[in-house]
Amino acid sequence: MNVKVCIINIGNELLLGRTVNTNLSWLGMQLTELGLPVTKSVTIPDDPHDIKSTLTQEWHDNEIVVITGGLGPTNDDLTKKVLADFFGRELEFRDDVWMDVQEIFSRRNLVVPEINKSQAMVPAGFTALRNTVGTAPGLYFNDNGKSVFALPGVPMEMKTLFTDYVISILRRNYICETILIKQLHTWNISESALAEKLKDLSIPEEINLAWLPQTGRVDLRVYGKNLAIIDRLKTEIKDLAAEWVWGEDNDTPQSVIHDLMISKKFTLSVAESCTGGLVQEMLTSLPGASKYFVGGIVAYSNDVKVNQLNVKKETLERCGAVSIETASEMASGIKAVFCSDIGISITGIAGPEGGSTEKPVGTVCFGLSDGSGLTNQKIVFNCNRDSIRFKAAEFIILLLINHVRSRA
Repeated sequence: MNVKVCIINIGNELLLGRTVNTNLSWLGMQLTELGLPVTKSVTIPDDPHDIKSTLTQEWHDNEIVVITGGLGPTNDDLTKKVLADFFGRELEFRDDVWMDVQEIFSRRNLVVPEINKSQAMVPAGFTALRNTVGTAPGLYFNDNGKSVFALPGVPMEMKTLFTDYVISILRRNYICETILIKQLHTWNISESALAEKLKDLSIPEEINLAWLPQTGRVDLRVYGKNLAIIDRLKTEIKDLAAEWVWGEDNDTPQSVIHDLMISKKFTLSVAESCTGGLVQEMLTSLPGASKYFVGGIVAYSNDVKVNQLNVKKETLERCGAVSIETASEMASGIKAVFCSDIGISITGIAGPEGGSTEKPVGTVCFGLSDGSGLTNQKIVFNCNRDSIRFKAAEFIILLLINHVRSRA
């Protein structure tokens, strides 16, 4: 029997778009890995009638209901009262919960507002889940084999309570057949082109293959319950798409280039224009980046390109700042400035203005110099300014991964 699971996210801020609902994606992944994939999710406002009507429907249709949000001390935090009313339970003051709330405030050297006493009210018969990182306890109730969990909306608190309590409760009460997931990350190939490459792939009935287009790349997720079959299928895909695979599972472009550069003992310098230092931020996000990354220059103006990176004035006049010629000279220049093994560069038009018919917004040129030659490329990204900058920064790292792997 398949266990039906519903997630109810409560919060006006989610519906207004002021807060991104990261709780849903995180819970979905956790529950799937437990073998209890989410059947349905609902996002509703902080309204008692909406909460009650949604709970009525989902409690009837599902064996597990996970609620996030509405457990704070303010007037718009209504989850606890609605739950008590729905299950016909009185709210009881819990001394142990109140002590936990006071301890949290004490650690912060703050006086506990009287309003926070409401957080020590727990529906009779419910289990209070101790919150070690916040003042709102989680709640758990089981009735005739069905379970409801109410967790804070704050992501850190929700994740802590889910990890500390919910996982063990679910494993104790339900048959959790772990879903095994393997991923391959590809780049420089479209989803449709990749599908064409894999068209003759035989996928066993008990295994699923998900296509996950990302910003400028495609991830392939293989999942099921038989590890041997999953690994075999993953190997087949990797062999067929080897030219475009840059990483696996939890790899990121930053982590892959980090390990590659350190293992090959190469050093790197970076020259950026339209990305404004984003590449350098990505590279230095991992500890130990100083083992290979020696430095960089953000060269927005042409004067900096000329005076700091030795880009020729004639190149700028003839080809423009956004050109593969300028990108190539920037890469050679930054390599020379920092005496690194490899120099990479980005110059482009992130918009929303500055484009032309010949060079529309989203045009980005990349350069790579390693002493033995130059690599350059031009791409036109069709998206907004932030996405153009992110895609460009990630693209140069993926280009670098491909280049470093090709070197002996």
